[in-house]
Amino acid sequence: GEVKIDMINLISFLKRIKRSLCGLRDDCLFHLYRNLFRHASLQSNKIIFNNFNGRGYGDNPKYIAEELLRREMPYDLVWVVNRKQDPTVPKAIRTVRAGSWREAYEYATAKVIVNNVKSRLPFHKKKEQYYIQTWHGCFALKRIEGEVENELAPIYVRYSQRDSAMTDVMLSGSSMISDIMRRYFWYSGEIFECGQPRDDIFFSQTEDEIKELKMKYGIPVGTKVAVYAPTFRDNRNTSAYKEFDAHRFRDCLVRKTGKQWMVIVRLHPNVAFQDSLFRYDDTVLNGSQGMDGQELFLLGDLLVTDFSSVMMDFAIMKKPVFLFTPDLDEYRKDRGLRPLFDTLPFPRCMSQEALDSAVLSYDKSSYLENLHHFMETSYKNYSDGHASERVAERIKQVIDGTFTSKA
Repeated sequence: GEVKIDMINLISFLKRIKRSLCGLRDDCLFHLYRNLFRHASLQSNKIIFNNFNGRGYGDNPKYIAEELLRREMPYDLVWVVNRKQDPTVPKAIRTVRAGSWREAYEYATAKVIVNNVKSRLPFHKKKEQYYIQTWHGCFALKRIEGEVENELAPIYVRYSQRDSAMTDVMLSGSSMISDIMRRYFWYSGEIFECGQPRDDIFFSQTEDEIKELKMKYGIPVGTKVAVYAPTFRDNRNTSAYKEFDAHRFRDCLVRKTGKQWMVIVRLHPNVAFQDSLFRYDDTVLNGSQGMDGQELFLLGDLLVTDFSSVMMDFAIMKKPVFLFTPDLDEYRKDRGLRPLFDTLPFPRCMSQEALDSAVLSYDKSSYLENLHHFMETSYKNYSDGHASERVAERIKQVIDGTFTSKA
């Protein structure tokens, strides 16, 4: 028995050593690549996009790129990916692999950089470059960035502060996030209150286009869709997810409405690799891999979430939102929640039984009345379907040399 334990400890030790060596190698390559193209000349029509450090074609950067493609502008668009080939990226956009020397070259020579996360990027920003930080949410229940500086990893704080220092403009989708950016993002530059580009899809799609989306993802046209989209926990704990019984919830919806439903599980990108926690079949689908989040939310009829800002995507569309928060007390203690959480116009459920009860007693008119009051008084949404157009026009002005900084 002792020999077996010693062997397990040895294997664990060797794995830690391997991770450390890989991390050291990656750091060395990062700094090498970052300095390699420090004096490379800019390509005046090049725009590079980063979505969650290479995690596919999506979020705000996607919808800005789509608008540029729609305009048929003579730009060289480059997308950062985590693998050599990513079929989700349109052929009109070049791809470059994250962590490669080529990525560093593309960043160093791009006129415009579009990014939706705070992370270290492998280039030294030149004064002629224009860096757009789109962020990835316009609603924050959790305390973030400078609010929890003492609780964040020092290396993340350093990266975030560096990111803010080189940002030329941050995009905002609500008055709430504008205030948070100004107070806690270590940022004093321009905040462009243009709306969230990724929300544009909610204002422009027709019923026929929604039917096409359902066909794209293999969803029967007459079937209604409930989306379960919880946020991540800092310690990557998944116990709260396991409390959600997707099949039982689906049956409850059928009972309430008399219609056919399916549930699509969409985990946060930080924990999408844990999607095997759920049992999938014809009525419960895996939406954590290979589905565009905004397309999924558009075709969704109802949302179950916890503390995720995705609740506001559904609120903008005036769709039902239910909060399933079995670990509320623990989450409030570990991460901290704004007082705003207790004023949300969405039913809050600590158990599956409470969730079932909330669905069965749901009243649309009462819900919409409470939602309207909240949106007008607390959230103050800027999204109106034209955010991508505004950002594309800004990019055009930057590349044409006609933009004058407002900072």
